[in-house]
Amino acid sequence: MNINKLTTGVGGGTQSRNTEKTAAAGSGQGAKAPETKSPADAEVKLSPQSKSIQQIEAEVAKMPDIDDAAVERIKGALANNEYKIDYERIAGQMIKFDGLLKS
Repeated sequence: MNINKLTTGVGGGTQSRNTEKTAAAGSGQGAKAPETKSPADAEVKLSPQSKSIQQIEAEVAKMPDIDDAAVERIKGALANNEYKIDYERIAGQMIKFDGLLKS
């Protein structure tokens, strides 16, 4: 039994949906057929988070792949044995990152 073609009225009887539409259309009350929108008319709404991500992605896309100035600065510091490693800062960042992964 196809239940999509049947509706139940107040009296408990069943009537075909096609019959109801035909009766409404033929009543002369100017009833219009429901308008259907094409997929091109569909509206998509983006959340604020999605818009924020899109803005960040656009900014990152504008950035150069490699910071040449930073590379040269580090190369020079390594060559002159002046490159200092802050072990406590690295450990702190690793702990912070680990905390983010567990959240």
